Parts: sequence; structure tokens; C-alpha cells
Amino acid sequence: MRLRFFTLFLITLTLAGTYWYTATAYVCPVPLAYRLGTLDTDFNLTEEEARAYIEQGASVWEQAADRDLFYYDDNADFTINFTFDERQARANSEARSSATLDQRRNENEQLLTTIGKLQADYEGLLENYNQAAAAYEERLEQYNQTVQRYNDQGGAPQSEFEALQAQQRELNEEASSLQNRASELNELAGQLNDLQSESNQRVEAYNREVRTFNNRYGHAHEFTQGDYQGGSINIYKFSSEAELVTVLAHEFGHALGIGHVEDESGVMYYLLTEESETPLLTEADQTELIDVCGTSEGWQHTIRRAIRNALAAIT
Repeated sequence: MRLRFFTLFLITLTLAGTYWYTATAYVCPVPLAYRLGTLDTDFNLTEEEARAYIEQGASVWEQAADRDLFYYDDNADFTINFTFDERQARANSEARSSATLDQRRNENEQLLTTIGKLQADYEGLLENYNQAAAAYEERLEQYNQTVQRYNDQGGAPQSEFEALQAQQRELNEEASSLQNRASELNELAGQLNDLQSESNQRVEAYNREVRTFNNRYGHAHEFTQGDYQGGSINIYKFSSEAELVTVLAHEFGHALGIGHVEDESGVMYYLLTEESETPLLTEADQTELIDVCGTSEGWQHTIRRAIRNALAAIT
């Protein structure tokens, strides 16, 4: 009777333990062993680079928890996969469009710089021309007054007449020079107008392209760059190193059993917003981490690890 009761107790205990282990297997299963799985060559990442980014994503949580939560194991069942699909193709298209916009903006800025220099040259030349023209008009007026005075007296003496003729030749040469300078100024003004018109057209075209770019790419989007599927994390898309680390950190959070948070700045927010160079856990993220994993490794984690090790040894 006692043997039967003891056997029934063991069966009940085993079933309860199995249920507990199965139900909580994905709740903070730390330390979680992982390895790099598939790495699509279209991402242009080496295995060393991919592993380095993965470690950065994992360290976001480990630094906050102040303990090891993940470790690399070449034989681990849990894999991190990089799978290239239309999302990364779209991201590449976005990057190319962004680079084109940057080039257009640089070209526009260079053109504006050229216009600014020409405008400064034009204004300097115009000021010099106006000063020279004013001086010419003043000398011409003095010359005309002198000629008029001698005409009123019946004519200028021979010596004065020759001086007046020389002065007239100088005035004629100066008038011709002023005319040439005026033509140069008009030509330069025409160039400035043409360049300004070209700049306006370029700015309008650039603004249209920016609006198109923003309509196509400029919006917050859900974490479709990657996902967590119980036995793996899959990365489908990233536009920068910071985004890749942020997505990895987000999916590692799910691997710990952490859900989404309401804090828009949180790593576990359901939308990918502007990521910082190094993603940091917000108070909401850390609260979820403590709720799920506690502040230190508890008995349940120790037991689960022992069971996993035992199962691994058996299989």
C-alpha cells in the first residue's frame, strides 16, 4: 500500500514538474545558450561581425541585470538567424535613396556657395564701378564747366585748349573703360540670375524628392526587422549598426519572456523609433526585467538549468 502510494506520489510529482518546466520553459530561461545560425551573404556581414552585434544586443540586458543571461555555444539549439528578404531589399533601397538625397543636398549647398562668392564679387565690383562712375561724372562736369567758361570768353588760349583736348581724351578713355566694366557687370549679373534660377529649380526638385522619401520611408514601424520564434531569433532587416543592435536587444528581451512596454523610448516598445548609438533600457524595460527574471538567479532558474543539462546529457 505504501509502495503504491509512493509510486503515485512520484508520478504526480513528475507530471507536476513536467508541466511546470514546460509552462515556464520560456520564462527567463537563463543562462540561455545561443549560436549563430544562418547568415545570408546578402547582408554583407562576416560571422565575426554578426557575432559581435549579437553580443552587443545581449549585453544590453546583462549590464542592466548585472549577471550573465546569455552565452555562446556552438551546439546550442537556440539560434540567431540572418535571413535576407524584401524588408532588407527595401532598406537597401532606402539607403540608396538617402545617399542620393545627401548628394543632391551637397550639390545644392556647393552651388549656393558658388552663388554667394559670385554675389560678393559682383557687389564689390559694382561698388567700385559706382565710385569710379561718380568720380568720372564729377570730372566730366568740371570739364564741361571749364569748356563753357572759355566758350563764353570767346575761346581758350592755345595752351589751355591743348590741355582741354588731353583731358577730353582721358575722359573718353575712362568712359570707354566704364562701359566695358558695365558690360562685365551685366554679364556677371546674368550669370548670377541663371545660377539662382538653377538653384531654385534644384531646391524645388530636392524638396519633392524629400517629400517622396518621407512618404515612402519616413514613418515609425513595428518591429518587422526581426522576430522571436521560441527556438530562434530571426533578423530580416537593418539600416544601420545601431538599428541592428536595437532589434537584437528587443528580440533577446522576448527570449527572456518579456513583452512589450508602453514607454515609447523603451527597447521593448512595439514600434521602432529613433534608435540611439547604444540602446539603453528605460525604467519600464528594467521593471519588466525584474518582474520576469528577478534581481538574481532564483531556484527556478537553477532547477530549469539542471533539467536542461540532464535532458541534453540523455539526448
